[in-house]
Amino acid sequence: MTTTKRSIAVLAFVSVLLSGCTSVPKQAFNKAANQDVRKIAVLKTPSSGEFLVQNLGHPGLGFGLIGGLVAAADMESKSKAFTAKMNGLSFDPAKEFNEELIAELRALKYEVKMVEPSRPQPAMLESYENLDPEVDAYVDSVMNWSGYFTASPTSNYIPAMRTIVRMVKRKGSEIAYQELISYGYELRGGQAINVAADGKYAFASFDDLTKNPEMAMEGMRKGIPLLVKQVVRDLSN
Repeated sequence: MTTTKRSIAVLAFVSVLLSGCTSVPKQAFNKAANQDVRKIAVLKTPSSGEFLVQNLGHPGLGFGLIGGLVAAADMESKSKAFTAKMNGLSFDPAKEFNEELIAELRALKYEVKMVEPSRPQPAMLESYENLDPEVDAYVDSVMNWSGYFTASPTSNYIPAMRTIVRMVKRKGSEIAYQELISYGYELRGGQAINVAADGKYAFASFDDLTKNPEMAMEGMRKGIPLLVKQVVRDLSN
């Protein structure tokens, strides 16, 4: 992919963020109506290996296509540099999310196993047929993004993570639960439940962010159990 095409792709992604994001239909979990769910297969969350650095108030976004491409190229460059830092620390948010989720579901007395389905793309599965005949339900999840977002050139960069979690009953493929949950930077669109990040993980500039990779990683890592705790609270009702 050429640099221009990559920049257009980044610009399209930013446009989606600024427009409020796609809303995810919510389904509250009814514990009383799902007493038959005891065995769960947690589907491995796909990992992109990328960490986003987004300035949603980048000056270039106010100057048409050319300005937008300049902004997108700048954010892409920062994302690549930050991704290299995080990959150098072997940080895998999706893997850690899965591990935390499995542990918490077991604490709720579910019998849990991990299943790695074939995914044509890093998105929620469209079909759950023939995955595992021995479980009562599947828990599917994707991380839309992990990284740091800022609202403007003079605002702090703060952690940003967002996940979609869904429970699908094996028999009948009924969606028993579905929620959109974010951590840190709050985007109003999409109607996500937002969990705040500790203010100590705010960075005044991109230079500060990249000069403190361990602290930056910790800022994201702290959000993983908070995201999972929200799922556990939902499934306890």
